[in-house]
Amino acid sequence: MSIKETYMFTFMKEEKNVLHFHLNDGHAHAKIFILEEDIIRILLTEGEALTLEKTWSVAPGQIDVPWEGRHRLDMSGFTLPQYEFQQVKDVFIVKTGKVKLHVQLNGFRISWFYHNGSEWINVANDRQTQGYNFEGAFGKDVYHYLQRDVQEQYFGFGEKTGNVDKHGKRYRMLNIDAMGYDAEWSDPLYKHIPFYITRHKKTGISYGMFYDNLSASIFDMGSELDNYHGLYRYYQAEKGDLDYYFIAGPKIKDVVETFSWLTGKTILPPKWSLGYSGSTMSYTDAPNAQEQLKNFVRLCEEHDMLCDSFQLSSGYTSIGDKRYVFNWDESKIPAPKEMVQHFHEKDVRLCANIKPCLLKDHPYFDELQEKDMFIVNRETQKPEMAQFWDDIGAYLDFTKRQTFDWWKAQITEKLLEYGIDSTWNDNN
Repeated sequence: MSIKETYMFTFMKEEKNVLHFHLNDGHAHAKIFILEEDIIRILLTEGEALTLEKTWSVAPGQIDVPWEGRHRLDMSGFTLPQYEFQQVKDVFIVKTGKVKLHVQLNGFRISWFYHNGSEWINVANDRQTQGYNFEGAFGKDVYHYLQRDVQEQYFGFGEKTGNVDKHGKRYRMLNIDAMGYDAEWSDPLYKHIPFYITRHKKTGISYGMFYDNLSASIFDMGSELDNYHGLYRYYQAEKGDLDYYFIAGPKIKDVVETFSWLTGKTILPPKWSLGYSGSTMSYTDAPNAQEQLKNFVRLCEEHDMLCDSFQLSSGYTSIGDKRYVFNWDESKIPAPKEMVQHFHEKDVRLCANIKPCLLKDHPYFDELQEKDMFIVNRETQKPEMAQFWDDIGAYLDFTKRQTFDWWKAQITEKLLEYGIDSTWNDNN
């Protein structure tokens, strides 16, 4: 499709801290959620229905998101503050005590302002040329383009390579097992955290952008240049709706604290987990794994090296030359409980590797398939198969209670009751 000259939106209604807009000659809908004085959410959909009704990323004021997810239109937990709005010709203005939006109804282009106590400071602007992908003008993907200032610094994105400031970089969000990656250039890596903080060098003001979308995505922070549009940065996702949260600062630490409040807290780890933790694949892959693991503890003592824990790699789950989660390979580790006890006697905790995918010939595969506990292909309604270590397998569907309960039971029976202190959730 080609782009239109105008994409004019009309304000439709106000409803419980949500402002509704509709594209005049199209199907696009836009919503502005005034959630907190420093948190504003923007939701753009093609049509009225959500692509995915639930989120597993938002838990305002909670420790974590419930296992079954949270409906995207649920606003419980937010204070829903008072706010003001008005329309001046083709500009729609929304204001809280800390944040103000100027929305150009042609293209729904937003300019963001932060109140520093004495004046409103412009901190962010959508790109003035095609900031969004309305009606598939750029194809099927979801896009959000913003103007880019050379004085801006970009921090975040979870585990990524390169400098701390990501200005000028381009990153892909796709969870892969990037073992042995180059700390300067490799991408993508393990984590999917579509959130970053912008800080302006001159004003010192910071704000965050969090895109609530789990599909594969790209963040281009100035790697791409196109003279027709000026300097810009963008977010691109393969699927879903454009659903993002603007989090005001003014300091980086303020944005981090608010983001943590929005998405759920990180569990406070035990003190022992902060010490030195040994790890290698070679011990558990060896035929005499139990002997080599015990020898590691002996070497730590011999060299007077403090060790608080050891990461037990997945080789302990082998059957032949493949890995099968929750299986103990007793040809390598003939007495797993005795081995765990040996580590404990030396005051070393054991953290066992587990993987949320079962190979197609896993002893439990048929049982779990029969109980519909895998992620399934939408068209075939059969388990969605993916490459996983030594063969193809299917990922477990943790949005189902029976899968959740089965996983907990396996961890308890096959690991915790053996004395294992913690699990290492790998390749998820």
